[in-house]
Amino acid sequence: MRILGWAHPALISLLRYHGTTLFVDGTFRCVPSGYAQCVVFMVHDRASGVFVPVFYVLSTSRTGDSYWDMIHFIVQATDQQIEPAEIVCAFESALMDALQTQFPNAIVLGCLFHMKQALRRAMKRCAIPEDECLIGMTQGVLDTVTVIEHEQVERALTYSVEKWKQFWSYFERTWLKQYSIEVWNVYGLDNELVARTNNPLERFNRELNSRFPTPHPSMTTFVTVIKTISQEYVRRVADVPRGRVRRVPRETIRLPEAFDIPPDIESDVEEDTALSIADAG
Repeated sequence: MRILGWAHPALISLLRYHGTTLFVDGTFRCVPSGYAQCVVFMVHDRASGVFVPVFYVLSTSRTGDSYWDMIHFIVQATDQQIEPAEIVCAFESALMDALQTQFPNAIVLGCLFHMKQALRRAMKRCAIPEDECLIGMTQGVLDTVTVIEHEQVERALTYSVEKWKQFWSYFERTWLKQYSIEVWNVYGLDNELVARTNNPLERFNRELNSRFPTPHPSMTTFVTVIKTISQEYVRRVADVPRGRVRRVPRETIRLPEAFDIPPDIESDVEEDTALSIADAG
């Protein structure tokens, strides 16, 4: 297993502030031959409002050990002064476990956008009609399970008709058993604190990959490009307090309204009748 990481010294200092928001995700097109991925560690600089990519880490592996090692190296690079309040990352169990182990006091959340993409793909696999998929993906419908009390999520899954049973079986298997509910449900957390998506890092990864004319560049080209990008971000962060660049306000994610799931009640409609009504609608 090989791990190589780079960061501009001036940007590393941004990780030393208490209570930061980190974004962590891997990208692949820009990775030199012989490596599996480039993991980018981004921080939201509250002073400038800039989302700053700090560390670029190449790794030949995507195991829990490789993630633990790269995070450990970053902790050491900050002289053990990195104390994030929240971390948003892709839904990858090995990465999430490593982040939670290294930063036990941080809130580790999976990207809501990635979760909704996965739910959409599951609906298509379950042959749920397109109009019902569109309703399900509307804000305040399926994403409501991310803001209700943890104990109520399983109860909410029972309120569905037969054609959705396969989908809810997938939901329970993936989002209640494979992943801990704490990594996607934000009930009880302050919306001003919580970042719900990896969108800033997703945008940056597209920018990063666009800097390379062909996939899988040489190591020399890779290092030259990330050095140039890091220098650009050093100037960008410095220009905001000097008034040369307007401070960018942080995007606020509007959460759906939480509600209480009613206790189980006896339905006075037979299941077959209910299915017929649902199909007719």
